[in-house]
Amino acid sequence: MTRLSNRQYPMLEIFSGGSYLKIEDAQLYDQRPFRSMLIRKWISYDPGKGFHITDAGRAAYNEFFNTDIGRKNPALPLTAYFDPTAYGLRLPKKAKVHVLKRKQAA
Repeated sequence: MTRLSNRQYPMLEIFSGGSYLKIEDAQLYDQRPFRSMLIRKWISYDPGKGFHITDAGRAAYNEFFNTDIGRKNPALPLTAYFDPTAYGLRLPKKAKVHVLKRKQAA
């Protein structure tokens, strides 16, 4: 999973349109996300054109918008860090577990 920092996301957004960024323009921005994106190969430099987003950078940017946060089993209880009794709610019923018996060897 790609994790974009609060600095990387706005920087990738600048490149997401497919335009090139000259060195002089790149110097106007915080260099920490710029450096990390170069290391990750999310952006690249073309002599004569400037910096641009790569396929890996576009994938990281798109993953930010297309990550599914749906739960695989919504019937499971909420996280243990949430205490319903602190809000005057009843404890949810625990799901019943069906235990299969082992067959004995012949």
